[in-house]
Amino acid sequence: MSDLEKLVRRRMQEEYAKGASAEEITKVVRDIFNSTDLSDNESDAVAARAAADHE
Repeated sequence: MSDLEKLVRRRMQEEYAKGASAEEITKVVRDIFNSTDLSDNESDAVAARAAADHE
């Protein structure tokens, strides 16, 4: 499992634990993917920064 997959799963679980709705969880995941450049090898590092920025 890639770091990006782990990040998405963790963020989904965190939002679910907070009682977020499915729409809110979808928005968080969408924000992660929209801020991730998947065209290079550093996408996991970018995703980690995106998650930190979102919190």
